[in-house]
Amino acid sequence: MAIGISLVAKSQNEFTFDMYSHMDQEANFLFSPTSIKTAFAMAYEGANGQTQKEFETVFNFSEDNSKFLKEIDQLKGVAEISNSVWVLKNYSILKSYTEKLKSSFDSEPYSANFKSDPRGSADKINKWIEESTNGMIKKMLNAEDVENFKMALVNAIYFKQNWKKTFDEKLTKKMEFKDINGKETQIDMMHARSHYHAYDGKNEKVIELPYEDGKTSMVIILPNKMKNYKLDNESYTQLNTRLVNQQVILDLPKFTFETPTFELKPYLEKMGLNAAFGDGADFSGMRKQKDLKIGTALHKAKIIVNEEGTEAAAATVIGMKKTTSMPSTPPPPILRIKVDKPFYYFIKDNETSSILFMGRMNSM
Repeated sequence: MAIGISLVAKSQNEFTFDMYSHMDQEANFLFSPTSIKTAFAMAYEGANGQTQKEFETVFNFSEDNSKFLKEIDQLKGVAEISNSVWVLKNYSILKSYTEKLKSSFDSEPYSANFKSDPRGSADKINKWIEESTNGMIKKMLNAEDVENFKMALVNAIYFKQNWKKTFDEKLTKKMEFKDINGKETQIDMMHARSHYHAYDGKNEKVIELPYEDGKTSMVIILPNKMKNYKLDNESYTQLNTRLVNQQVILDLPKFTFETPTFELKPYLEKMGLNAAFGDGADFSGMRKQKDLKIGTALHKAKIIVNEEGTEAAAATVIGMKKTTSMPSTPPPPILRIKVDKPFYYFIKDNETSSILFMGRMNSM
């Protein structure tokens, strides 16, 4: 259980919950704030003017982004984080920008024929993403996604850890899960009885499941009622401070969930990132002509939770296009947590408390 939280992680977690607040509250979701912020950190290195200011407001970046980059390097100790940049063949990008991507993000530019061979270009990026996520994220892009790209900034994150205390497969059995609308479904429910850091609150139950590496954990938040339940960065942080070591009887769903490739633009625009998507975008740090904008920002994520542990991955693709202009009560001795209704789940780095993945399951 983390004792404190770094300033960079605090900023990242605030971004996580800001994005979550704009999502469909009825649907399942999963995303990686680490992947999204890292991809946009690459774009930020080429931003100037109002575009740069909006990046700093939405992502809390700064001209000296060394603290963020240092923390990303630290997170590479608990997850595989990879970056790449793909540039249209014979398209002029400032050497100073590509050198910055190489030094800060370990990303050298690949050449791509987006215009003449969009399918082949999409396949190349898809192959890179698939290899970088150990086969978890497949066929993220199609030819139509990339045909107008001048450049693509790509991040991939892959996480795999066994539980510190694995679940006995013999104890997994079919049980009812009641979704957000009250519909009941038979699912595979894992079972354990052990000591965990947990909390039994007035409106929710919370449990932290440590992974074998000792550096990461999954936090499950089980609201009494998901509808109208308010969760933000402040309440999430407070709930984590209320966890105490106690004996728990736990029933946890065994599940696999994958999002389709989805567009980040509508969420980011609501959060205040507007100039970067418009014809007045200023990415003059990428190209002297100042004629680039973000045409699309795509994200995809997948998670597998079973008796052994968790495997999760996500990828973010930013497509650059040409502009057309420019304290708690002592708990009872044994706590029963039965995750048989909608719940939130988080994968976090224990040292910094930075959220790597956030998800919600309203239905199974």
